[in-house]
Formats: sequence, structure tokens, C-alpha cells
Amino acid sequence: MTEHYSTIVIGAGSGGMTVAIGMAGLGRKVALIEGHHVGGDCTNVGCVPSKTLIHLAKNFRPGMSADEVLQEVIRKRDALRDKETEEVEHLENLTFIRGMAKFTAPKTLSVTQDGTTRELTADNIVIATGARPRMIDIPGLPDEMVLTNESLFDLTNAPKHLVIVGAGVIALEMAFAFQKIGTKVTMFALDRRPLMTSIPEASEAIQAELDRRSITLYCGTVAKACDVSTHSLILKSGDEEITLTGVDKVLVAVGRVKNIDSLGLDQAGVKVDPRLGILVNSFGETNVKGVYAIGDVTPTSAFTHSANAQGRRVVQRIAFPFLPIAKKEPIFPNATFSDPEVAAVGLTQKELDETYHPQIIKRIRVDFKDHTDRGYTDGVENGFIIVDAVRFTGQILQATIVGARASEMISFFTLAISQKISLYKIYRLVYPYPTYSSGILKVADFFMRDTLPNLGKELAAYLKYRFARPK
Repeated sequence: MTEHYSTIVIGAGSGGMTVAIGMAGLGRKVALIEGHHVGGDCTNVGCVPSKTLIHLAKNFRPGMSADEVLQEVIRKRDALRDKETEEVEHLENLTFIRGMAKFTAPKTLSVTQDGTTRELTADNIVIATGARPRMIDIPGLPDEMVLTNESLFDLTNAPKHLVIVGAGVIALEMAFAFQKIGTKVTMFALDRRPLMTSIPEASEAIQAELDRRSITLYCGTVAKACDVSTHSLILKSGDEEITLTGVDKVLVAVGRVKNIDSLGLDQAGVKVDPRLGILVNSFGETNVKGVYAIGDVTPTSAFTHSANAQGRRVVQRIAFPFLPIAKKEPIFPNATFSDPEVAAVGLTQKELDETYHPQIIKRIRVDFKDHTDRGYTDGVENGFIIVDAVRFTGQILQATIVGARASEMISFFTLAISQKISLYKIYRLVYPYPTYSSGILKVADFFMRDTLPNLGKELAAYLKYRFARPK
């Protein structure tokens, strides 16, 4: 017997839950399908356990137990998972189905669980199946030594020496957290520097902090082999070989793979790019009418908050198609919860280089230590705000914050960029004193100091280079 729903959501992660709960709250008949745990990556193997560990690690002191810290991470993760599962299982208008879904036609799914198959159809189907860790092969490395974010937060005993493959967000967050609870941490990556997606100044700040904490990062390096008899990992950097000894665990954090290969998308006729994932427009619509995709499976989303944002747009698109909705997706800020935090929004360095002539951009840097009294009172040694703005107009192109409050402060610049609030307007705002956010005012101060006395020169440069092609 075929079951029919108004909307079927495949995947109970952050984006899928947003759509399912949103549509059910509007009185629509919804089916939510999940093959693993409710909450997806965020609740189970991502944001929640990682930020719990980061928080507990910040308060770790000599004499405390690292093992107890890891066990508390598990307890809090499981408690939230149980709470979210209870909620979706008893939500009005929502049917929660455990199983693996696969398209058999554009609007038809088969769901298999424990040998039993159900056939479901819907007016709308939303794909929100997320991603999984990308794996690499290290000759001789046994499975029991390998960790990913999917197994890391099941550890109950802290490793003595953790080797992390990668130098991106997950790798850095876990490097700082485990170092604080007493684990020796070594990192290696093919990348030339940590946080390759950030501006170079942010990478330099993180590298300085890694050095200060005796976390060694080998860049431009690959793993050659593992000698399990001696718990040694042999790395290769150019012609040089590096041997790491006493290795307990190896955390692989080298990217993500979209969970789309088992969905039967060819049966649905949904277009997929092998590199980018499921192709969608800015409203989350695929080429098949009534089939949507959000979150990691799409080309533009890699965060919990971006999946949520896409989910909200899909809810509006399905439930209120007659209401206006912005044609472009909102800009998505990002934050790395390292120590210090790194947060950014706007164009990447690569996009800046490809879009604007360097003469049209004014880069402004405010150091918390030297330019804010809060940075002075708190003894901040490594923290700053960098803003790239268009000369003369003060239009903000990108903002990067490195510091203890970076993840909280970046939303100000997200608003400024999305609403085209220039540095002229920011200059007129009043900020509490003394705060880290007063650094934002300093950015505007520096822009005005350089611009107002030289308006003619700045206008001439703007007119000359505004439409000039980057070299």
C-alpha cells in the first residue's frame, strides 16, 4: 500500500528538521525519513559534541580527568539526541520513519528498514541527507587507530598522542581542544597553511597559536606508512621523511563526501554534478518540479546555519509560493572555534582577486591589543579585525575576525554586507565601552581618517579602477 504525504523530507539533520517541523507546524502532512540518528551530523558528530568538548577543554585544569571530559561530551550529546528524537516521534502532523530512502520515480520513494520496504509518494520531496567524512588510505594503518568526526565523539579514553590529518576547521578545532586536555597533538596536511579558505593573516595568527601551544603542523605533507608494531607514522614532505612515534589515534579530517550515491537520483531524473552535488536554484529547487535539496548535498551549503537558512526558504517556497522571496540566497558567514576563533563573511581572497582590481580595495586592520581598550585590559596578544572595503564608497566586501568573540561579532558584518551598510554609516553608530565590538568602530574610524582628507584622490581612484579588470 502506497502512503501519500504533502511533503517528504529525507534526512533528519539540521536542514531536514527545519523543513519537516516547519511544514508540520503549518498543518501539512509530513514524513521525515532518517536512516541513522535524529539530529544528523550537528547533534551527533558535529556542532554539539565538538562545542561541548571545546567548552569543557577551556576550563580544564591540572588534576582533572581527560577521560571524564570525553564521557561528559557523550552524555550531553546523547541527552540532546534523545530529546530531539522524542520530539519528532510525537509531533503533530509528522510521521517519523526510520529507514533508508531511495527514489523509484520522480515523486516516489521506497524506504527499507530491517528487511521491510514501504512505498511513499508526495507532492514535494526535500533531500537533506548531508555528507560523510572523506577518507584517505595510509598503508599499514589499522582500522582501530583511525578516527573521523563520526567516531571521535565516542571516545571514552583520551589518546596520549593524536595525529590529525588536515588543517581545516574540524582539524584545528579538535587540535586545540585535545591539546588543552593533555593530549599531544601533531598535524599534517597537503595545504600550504592552516585554514586555506581564510585570508593569509588569519592563517598566520592560527599558525602562531599552534606554535605557542607546541602543536606541530607539517604543511605540504602526506602519510607514507604506519608501523603498527612501534605505533609510528611515517610522513613524507618533499624529499624528507618524518617519523612520528607513540601514536595512539589518527583523526582524518580532510573534507566531506555528499551522501547522494544511494538515493537513486537517476530514477528521479535529478541532475547531479559529480563535483558540486545536486544542482539547485537559489530556492533549493532541482530540475524536477517538486523535488528540492538543501544542506551539504548542494553546491553552496557546508554549515548547519546555512542548511537551516535553505530549509526556511524551501518552507516558504512550498507553503507560500505567492509571497515574495529574495532571489539570491543570503550570504553565509563561517566560524572556526579554534583558539582564537576565526570568523569571516563576504568574498573569499580568491573571489576578491578575481573580481576587483587591487587599487579599488582598501584593506583595514584593527588589532585588539593596540587599538581597543578591551583588548588591552584582557591582555589579548593575538586578535584583530580585517575588513576589505571599496575605496570612496565604503562598501564592505569581506570581514574577517580573529579573536575570542569572533563567532559572535561576525553577524554584525553579515548584516552590513547583506544590507549594503557602508562604513560611513557604521562610523555614526555608538558602541558600549569597553568592548571587543568597539573594534568595529575603529575600522570605520580608520576608513574615515584615510578617506575624508583625500576625497578627491579617493573618488578619482574609485572611478578609474571600479570597472578595471583584475590583473
